[in-house]
Amino acid sequence: MTLPDLSASPFFLDDEAQAWVTRTRDALSLHEKLAQLLIPLSFRLEREELDRFLALGVGGISRFASLDPHALRDSAEYLQERSRVPLLLSTDLEGGELASVGGPAGTPYPNQMAVAATDDPAFAEHFGRVLGREGRAVGFNCTFSPVADLDLNPLNPIVNTRSFGSDAARVTAFCEAAIRAFQAEGVAACAKHWPGDGIDYRNQHLVTSENTLDLPAWEASYGAVYRHLITSGVKIVMPGHITLPAYAHARGRPDEADLPATLSPLLTTTLLRDELGFNGVVVSDATEMGGFTSQGPREKLVPQVIAAGCDILLFPTDVERDLEFLCRGVQDGRLSEARVEEAITRVLALKASLGLHKSTALPDLGTLRAPDHLAWAEDCAARAVTLVSDTQHLLPLDPARHRRLLIIRQPQRRNGLGFPLPDLRVPELLDGMGFEVTLYTPQTHVSPDLYDALLYVVAEEALMVTPDLRLDWVELHGNPFRAMERFWDVLPTAIISLGTPHYAHDAPRCQTLVNAYSPVLPVQEAVVRALTGQQPFQGVSPVDACSALRPVREWHKLVVER
Repeated sequence: MTLPDLSASPFFLDDEAQAWVTRTRDALSLHEKLAQLLIPLSFRLEREELDRFLALGVGGISRFASLDPHALRDSAEYLQERSRVPLLLSTDLEGGELASVGGPAGTPYPNQMAVAATDDPAFAEHFGRVLGREGRAVGFNCTFSPVADLDLNPLNPIVNTRSFGSDAARVTAFCEAAIRAFQAEGVAACAKHWPGDGIDYRNQHLVTSENTLDLPAWEASYGAVYRHLITSGVKIVMPGHITLPAYAHARGRPDEADLPATLSPLLTTTLLRDELGFNGVVVSDATEMGGFTSQGPREKLVPQVIAAGCDILLFPTDVERDLEFLCRGVQDGRLSEARVEEAITRVLALKASLGLHKSTALPDLGTLRAPDHLAWAEDCAARAVTLVSDTQHLLPLDPARHRRLLIIRQPQRRNGLGFPLPDLRVPELLDGMGFEVTLYTPQTHVSPDLYDALLYVVAEEALMVTPDLRLDWVELHGNPFRAMERFWDVLPTAIISLGTPHYAHDAPRCQTLVNAYSPVLPVQEAVVRALTGQQPFQGVSPVDACSALRPVREWHKLVVER
């Protein structure tokens, strides 16, 4: 096994940086090299936990971007000052309500689907600039974004608003712009989830999922996306717990058809490295996910991740134990020392390509919510709001004609970890414009004698373990009996989605549908302006928001036709 060319893309290391990689690698013991291939997750940033990771010599630590920015920055400086080898400090900078930097202290930049709805890759560049700058200021040097998946299955709950849509050309252009901006800000970017999510209706956090496209359709879609992003210099690719049976069968290896990319040498080494020519770092998706843990005993799986071609194992469930599993894998021959040398070389080269071998100093924290960042977020929000349909000519809403508004919303919004999210501001904003707003309860009598129009205002961004993103009629209407009622023949009704763009499938007879993709405040404000005619609807849907569901067997035709 030959070592990677560090002077080539995406590293472009000069002689000094290459010498640092060689010197650092050769100074590490085998055990220390294996530790460098692990990136655990720190939930609470407690010093005891951070000290434990430092003592083990891990290669990096991942933290949630939405935590307090001062705590993030302090923990980053604490870690880098005490680490023998500079650390990759990673997160998922995906924007939106759930993945902006510093929570309310950072810029509320809309998510990828909203960015795509602007139909202008400049907003994807702003996405990378804002999240990259603010991420660097709180100590991140690596992001597992952007999502390069195609939102082809409306029932897939994990791609959805995290993607730039269903069109391969649009996804490619927007991903390239975001990656270029992230990396210009000193943050290594990552294209995920290889070999491509968005076909299966299942969530790989819960079960191994499949990309069921045949090879010509895959090459024309996901393959084309990754080939371009690799050529453009993306530093990291993240395999998902996703299979690509067509490739295994085409290579005469049906025994590997059910192996997800994180465990498949065929997908991660033969296809990604050898055929597509990716020279950068391969980081497994989180190994605590059901799509991984369901594949077998952890003692077997952990060394197989590195042997299959991943350079980093993400989120070990027990760092000491998983490090021991890697050591055993080398001892019994399942993981070769040559493969470890290749992996550690790439990990160190990534760090050097970010300049970490020279300095881990951070930029000023004052970049959070910088005026240009807030302006870009507001411009993106205004451009994203999309009118999918209004065949009843309900819009624009006018207090003279629609003064009495009934609003149905989720009674309690929660994030992916189960913590409560703030109530949406849309009712409050409409109230401030002269409408008389009533919030629905299960006891509400829906009648034209009482109300002039009905708005469903729902915000469901794609989340970690969400089984689906369909309209939850029981939650919205309050009980199983009222869940069967439909009100659009009683009152003029609109569905306003500040998340998934696919509610037309659950409410095909609702005549007014607005997609806004993201519940960040600038988007909520833009939605209200658009609903009331103060600004035009400018968004271009990144998905076919009105189509009937397509059977899986027909999606390959859709992809080829595009």
